[in-house]
Amino acid sequence: MGQLRPPARWSSAVGEADWVAVRLGPFGRSVTSVVPAGFEAYVRILHPAEEPSFGERLVRWREVATWSGVTLGPDAQFHTVALPEIRPETPPPWRGQGPWQGQLYLPDATSLAEVLRDFTTTPEQCFFGLWAGYGFVGASFAREGSSLAALLPDAVRARPLVELPGREYLLYEGPVEAMTATAGFGDGQTANLVWPADHAWCLASEIDLAWTYVGGSRALIDHLLADERIEALPADADDPLTRIEPFVADLVKRAVEELFDCGHTVVTTSMGILEASLECPTRRRAGVLQTECEHFDGARSRTTTPVRPNEDVRKAASFRLTGAVVGLVEGC
Repeated sequence: MGQLRPPARWSSAVGEADWVAVRLGPFGRSVTSVVPAGFEAYVRILHPAEEPSFGERLVRWREVATWSGVTLGPDAQFHTVALPEIRPETPPPWRGQGPWQGQLYLPDATSLAEVLRDFTTTPEQCFFGLWAGYGFVGASFAREGSSLAALLPDAVRARPLVELPGREYLLYEGPVEAMTATAGFGDGQTANLVWPADHAWCLASEIDLAWTYVGGSRALIDHLLADERIEALPADADDPLTRIEPFVADLVKRAVEELFDCGHTVVTTSMGILEASLECPTRRRAGVLQTECEHFDGARSRTTTPVRPNEDVRKAASFRLTGAVVGLVEGC
């Protein structure tokens, strides 16, 4: 336990990531804040809406789009196709969890490795970053008393980290297929960053995204877009990482106004109901934003969030209500 599947090995050669760091844009903004700038083309690999190991079968985004009648365009988020303004009469094809964030579907990872191997001169020498914030990385990141803290030996936890804008990673090396070497540490966790020694391409499964980006040659990206084993959409270097559908933004805007008018609001969507209440902060104490969601599959969730006295309350409420509405179909 805590050992990488052979032939992968932990590495202290964190300088191998320097080329990534200098080619990343400001954290959290565009595609090139996740994968380096300068590649000929980029692609977005969509994580399945549901995986067989957690549901009855594999459900791709295109199936959800067929169900909702919403076009799966290049800039689609999961809620674009999963949260239609009018709910279809047939049951949704997936359950409440929605796509996994920050990790590839293992069969997709295997297919990607097979393709990526042919587009580098160093397929046996690749580098992999595993986000340092996962519970199984070490005691400093795990809940006190959790057995997960013991999964990685002290010698691994003590290694230097790859430090990139907004994220830190443990580093390991191996052939391109080793992107699944950490699958035993969690529920099929794959490497969050992958690149070959010749820098021919780079793959990134950012922990907060339900898709994986790949940057590389035009030939590589065209190959991935045509590969029927995975579900991929084209991406541009300056695409924003996320976007919110206009009708969702309108719902949230009205809800925030109602919160400030009477301290309470109810947002009804085709896939669930959000109820929220707001107690605004004063100079002496924090305020409180409470949300309660009834999801389309019957699940319920409740969140209480403090609102600091120096915080932009409207902005904070809009951000949190947007996340709650989108979470109705993403299991958040």
